[in-house]
Amino acid sequence: MTQPLFRVDVSKEQFVFSAAHFITFAGDICERLHGHNYAVRASVEGPLDENRYVVDFIALRDAVLAETSQLDHHVILPASHAEIKITSDAKETTATFRDRRWVFPNEDCVILPVVNTTAEEIARVIAERVMRATREKFGDALTWLEVAVDENAGQWGVCRMPWA
Repeated sequence: MTQPLFRVDVSKEQFVFSAAHFITFAGDICERLHGHNYAVRASVEGPLDENRYVVDFIALRDAVLAETSQLDHHVILPASHAEIKITSDAKETTATFRDRRWVFPNEDCVILPVVNTTAEEIARVIAERVMRATREKFGDALTWLEVAVDENAGQWGVCRMPWA
């Protein structure tokens, strides 16, 4: 008989962050700069440990909160887009897409290791960082981690990755 798996979900008011972004779609269309009040939910699945829980809710909460806090009130920019180029000097970060150009103070920007700043890609980055931050505490028994990012009251981008 296989061991049952259990899941822990955390979704808190504190997991809301306000950020600006723009994406490209349909090959060559670049949106205008705009913002969202994003919400985040995180879930992990695995067996119960000796304390009879999957993971410590507080440790998972704190790891997610650390990531959402870093994104709050920033412009989120992609590091790996083929046509959106990001450059920074000592004071400013410049984003260009063809003949369009945006300039921001460095401290207002978060450059993520993504191709496009979609909810799905933001969910992946948060998931990878939460996994790194909690791996030592949570160990190797978990089966997967899922992070969901809601960018518009019911429009979720979800990344589910194996814990391994």
